[in-house]
Amino acid sequence: MKNILNLSKKELEEYCTANGFKKYGAEQIMRWIYQSRIFDFSVMSDISKDLRRKLDEDFYVKLPEIIDVKYEKDGDGYSKKYLIKFENGDIAESVSIAHKNRKTLCVSSQVGCRMGCVYCETAGMGFSRNLTSGEIISQLLTVENDNSDKITNMVFMGMGEPLDNIAEVEKALEILSNDKFIGIAQRKITVSTCGLINVLENFDINAYKYKLAISLNAADSETRSFLMPVNKKFPLEKIADMVNLKKPSLHNKITLEYVLIKDLNDRIEDAKRLIKLFSPSKVKINLIPLNKDENSVYLKNFERPDDFTIDKFKTKLSNAGFIVTVRFSKGGSINGGCGQLKAQMLKY
Repeated sequence: MKNILNLSKKELEEYCTANGFKKYGAEQIMRWIYQSRIFDFSVMSDISKDLRRKLDEDFYVKLPEIIDVKYEKDGDGYSKKYLIKFENGDIAESVSIAHKNRKTLCVSSQVGCRMGCVYCETAGMGFSRNLTSGEIISQLLTVENDNSDKITNMVFMGMGEPLDNIAEVEKALEILSNDKFIGIAQRKITVSTCGLINVLENFDINAYKYKLAISLNAADSETRSFLMPVNKKFPLEKIADMVNLKKPSLHNKITLEYVLIKDLNDRIEDAKRLIKLFSPSKVKINLIPLNKDENSVYLKNFERPDDFTIDKFKTKLSNAGFIVTVRFSKGGSINGGCGQLKAQMLKY
């Protein structure tokens, strides 16, 4: 038996027709699961009894288990970090961030990560495996079940490199954004990557409305290779060339994510290099002051810049015509900020 959450609509249609049932049965099943959140095939009343019996023989629906939750109140919102255990015992973390009418879920796409970025706690875990599309989607189903709040936005910025697991991420995106199923608008879903050019070159930013974010984190290849070993295979200059060839719509510019680390990549000279590499018509820039747990061993050699340095860096980019935001990450006190996820047992 298989967990039916791992099947795409196309795969479920093929299952139905191969077993002598109508193709549209797949959509009916998926509506019950993703819209109605009914996981018992026997009560799916508009599906034939024969198909329900067959589904009972071949499939089940199972959500991961919540092992622990940590909560942070922040003004008129809150953050909750979930430690989730999947069927095989592997664990990953997801972060739910509520602010006014927006409920954003940061999901993981892998157990650990193989990219080795030295500013990220997840890299310290090493890499175990890719998550399946069902395990990605089930993070949302589990969190909504716990919160009783509907997720309005999603970011693929949790554990792992989404484009390193592109097949399962695409299957998940298809279901997440389908208005007949979960129905989160594509423009409210952001896929983040460390810059896997071989996948990015085929990412049409106007055909899809998903937001694209590239973790840059340095303005020269030497520094970027130190921070992100992937730069040796997919160097900064090639990323800049690829981005500058894209033709984004006015409202769908690529986001460059730039983690600011004291005395390493936070100088005005770094900002000047960014200005030379990229065009304000192609990208917007999200500055992320380093998130660091005071007890971190993995990030012991790095520090966050002071506010004056951050503001000076931002002003230089803004004056060159870039849209620049500073992400003071939510969930910092619970180690739920950008780069802090490491699937550890949480303590209150």
